[in-house]
Amino acid sequence: MRVAILVESWGEPWNEGYKNLAKYIVEAVNSSVNMTVIPANKVGFTTLEDFDLIHIFNYSVPLHLFPYFVRRRRPVVKHVAKKELDIGIRPFVTTLLNTKLLWDTFIVTTPILREEIRRLTKGKPVFCLPPPIPTSYFKKLNKEECRQTLGLEPNTLYIGYTGTLNRFRDLGIIARALKLINNEKVKLVLSLTNITSEKFADLKKFLMTNRVKFVNVKDVRLFYSSVDLLIYPVAREGAVEPPLTLLEAMSSGCAVAAYKNVVNSNVISNGHNGFLFSSVESLAEIINNLIKEEFDIEVVARNARKTIIENYDSSILRKSYIELYEKIISKDNLFKIS
Repeated sequence: MRVAILVESWGEPWNEGYKNLAKYIVEAVNSSVNMTVIPANKVGFTTLEDFDLIHIFNYSVPLHLFPYFVRRRRPVVKHVAKKELDIGIRPFVTTLLNTKLLWDTFIVTTPILREEIRRLTKGKPVFCLPPPIPTSYFKKLNKEECRQTLGLEPNTLYIGYTGTLNRFRDLGIIARALKLINNEKVKLVLSLTNITSEKFADLKKFLMTNRVKFVNVKDVRLFYSSVDLLIYPVAREGAVEPPLTLLEAMSSGCAVAAYKNVVNSNVISNGHNGFLFSSVESLAEIINNLIKEEFDIEVVARNARKTIIENYDSSILRKSYIELYEKIISKDNLFKIS
């Protein structure tokens, strides 16, 4: 079985959800499947003819390859992200066109995405497989050593956020929650990428206070292992669901507080393996309870890692991805399975 993985780009920096998802799938199954990652600038008609299956991630088919994809003899599976189902006219029309002409079957990572894409597929197969997480890599590191590496203080309670700063990431809710907490020992530590200047300007006054520390992290495990609580202030992820940041942090034995929604609620059991918040006040309450040691944060963190190992570990999902590839390649079964 020969599988082509089509992506817009490949390689560092590994901070894009869609690209990381492709990477984790390749790492999970490439010992059993002949997989080749083909970035956008290396995709060609003759190249794709060498494979039994074409697996598309964040890749837009250029016009000169459209005739090939329309007349192809190889099945094409599309990994669908939330942003491709947004209501905006352009993404909707693009997704509708590709669904009708180019994509044979679909993989989504949550049941809610499966229901959302089915309104466009008109009976084409849609499969739901969660992201495979390399739990042997994302694991707890020594907290004191990680803090020392990042220049963090030993006797401080750190609330953390890592990722992009844009209109979808409500960093303001963290700032407002911390303003409700009168405790100088509680600080916000940030590792930011792809900062949108407008959003940053709104928060600049708070971010420049002594209650906020910025760190530059190449190995995100250092960040997950350093903070006492990671906040994920995103109402609905645009790329991979459940959010890879959420899954990676939990795998690393980090307690996470995330927006309460249907996706996050399927991963986090509030107070058991993490926390869910829906307002500034509920987030502030979680942080206050952490300060007052109303719960054992280490137990929560251990439960978080256990959840990921039992439900998202690469070794568990490897067989599911391989079996799915085999079903899709079998043309007789392609439109009979769901």
